[in-house]
Amino acid sequence: MEAVTRKDEAYSALLDRILKGHIAPGAPLREVRLAGILGISRTPLREAIRQLSRDGIVECLPHCGARVIQPDEKLVSDIFQIREALEGMAAREAAIHFDAARLLELRKYFERLRANVALGDEGDVGDRIHGEILAACRNVELAALMGRYREMITWFQRLAAQVPGRLLEAYREHETILSAIEARDPEWAERAARAHVRNTLRELLPHLSQSFADKSKSRRGRKNGDS
Repeated sequence: MEAVTRKDEAYSALLDRILKGHIAPGAPLREVRLAGILGISRTPLREAIRQLSRDGIVECLPHCGARVIQPDEKLVSDIFQIREALEGMAAREAAIHFDAARLLELRKYFERLRANVALGDEGDVGDRIHGEILAACRNVELAALMGRYREMITWFQRLAAQVPGRLLEAYREHETILSAIEARDPEWAERAARAHVRNTLRELLPHLSQSFADKSKSRRGRKNGDS
């Protein structure tokens, strides 16, 4: 049990650094350096890297070691296509099954969030609402499918949050989803959820392309400077 706990802690710590951008897409995962940074031994770290490889966030290359994947347009589009279908279905079902008292609490939370967004704090504009909708849809298999892609979806969401103005737009889109659920309108809720995912993808793809192009240019510049 202790070994499992160390592995889980290593996994959570490493994933957290990737999600927060401390380890960039395409960056190598140097075991000795990471073990020192995270304060863990290399065995649980190696197990965590293998788990992240199974999750699709890390790739292990022969003779090169492990590195964070650099997602291309096809992968991001594929994941968002899956996400649109699942979250649209979840929102549709939540509009039917959402508990009234819990829905009221979610609205109160969302209104408190509005004040923070107005002040420029855009740290959380939808994490809770996504979780609440998934719980309210009462579909265990759907939740399991979302769990299969949860880490990658979260990672792409964090990357999308770097797009200027995206978080404010996301807040407005989430409010539309919430209003549709409050109205007990399954069709509206599904349309709003799907539109939110499509809008995020539309703004994320150019941002990723530019970001990777800038990093590639920077790497070439460093190589030229060393030559």
